Amino acid sequence: MKYLERSHKLLKLLYKKTSLLILGPRGAGKSFYISRLVNGEKGLLTINLLETDTFKKYLKAPNLLRSEVEFQLEKFDKSLIFIDEIQKTPLLLDEVHYLIEKYQHRVSFILTGSSARKLKKEKANLLAGRAIYAPFYPLNFEEIDFEKKLAKILQFGLLPKNYIEDDPDMIVRYLKAYTGTYLKEEIMQEAVVKNIEGFNTFLEVAAQMNASPVNYSKMAKQVSISDQSIKGHYQILEDTLWAHRIPAWTFSTKKQLQKAPKYYFFDNGVLNALRGELKTELQESSFRYEDLFENLVVNEIIKLNSLKEHDYNIYHYRTSEGTEIDLILQQNPKTPPIAIEIKSSTTPDASDIKTLRKFQKEYPDSKCLVLCRVSTPSTLHGIPFYPFIEGIQSIWS
Repeated sequence: MKYLERSHKLLKLLYKKTSLLILGPRGAGKSFYISRLVNGEKGLLTINLLETDTFKKYLKAPNLLRSEVEFQLEKFDKSLIFIDEIQKTPLLLDEVHYLIEKYQHRVSFILTGSSARKLKKEKANLLAGRAIYAPFYPLNFEEIDFEKKLAKILQFGLLPKNYIEDDPDMIVRYLKAYTGTYLKEEIMQEAVVKNIEGFNTFLEVAAQMNASPVNYSKMAKQVSISDQSIKGHYQILEDTLWAHRIPAWTFSTKKQLQKAPKYYFFDNGVLNALRGELKTELQESSFRYEDLFENLVVNEIIKLNSLKEHDYNIYHYRTSEGTEIDLILQQNPKTPPIAIEIKSSTTPDASDIKTLRKFQKEYPDSKCLVLCRVSTPSTLHGIPFYPFIEGIQSIWS
């Protein structure tokens, strides 16, 4: 079986024997990666809530966890408890809280989940201050070579199973099943929405509107549901870690800025599956290629910002006249903004930086750059053009 080494900070956190709450989309590799990390640990107790009998047991009696952990502590000085898909039984978090408080340095937990929705809905004990939150994403550019397989990544995404698989037909089948499972298990079984057909239509429209400012009212008319339902559906995508919300940058006093947010789906393969474009040929000069390249780069910036704990706020920029910049990064309103244009071209030119040049004149302390597919960095009118991986790494330097 092929295995990909991950660059995640979890290994360092595990050495500290602290408790962890790890949230990431299904299929990102959380369970497999953590199972390898904890393999051989003394006093290990593993609980997989995807197993039907295990789920039913703890759903009926969450307090069983306490007795099982205390039994472990009679045999071992310390115990590590790995609970997979914790969102399926949120009441277990109260038991986790109790055990951490009572046994402190003797017990630590690794809790994983693929959705924050049920945890938030049931106001579950989120262990504030007692467990470190560690997001988990699909593969990133520090773990694999993007240049060698860029076309495949743009088309099929970065879920590990798809990246490892060489047969395109198998990848297509998996991604179709993946989106079907999401609708069946996350939406239908949990009764998240009453109108599953309406939500499915929303998903298709949301995928088409990926990376575009969202007008909830216009979209509501298109999908034939209310504005509030559209907002609620997007919140479901965020809570189930399927989409990232990018708000509009509103710190300017010089421009009237549009306030509509953008949403980016977390993975190109999932995005193409929702659009019905998994078998559509990818043409480098097409709008579709540009759109998928932007989605990929934005997700890589989100990952790096989070995993490296840079803690920048991420926005998009669009004036009422339609002038746009793909991303604005800023720590707070008093710090200089970083303005980023994303272009899939291998030969970008001055026309690609018109808006950045205007922005730089208005905000002289800003940092402006273009992330594209040039082979080596260059500068035009004082604005650097970077190969996109090198450029992402340079953002915070």
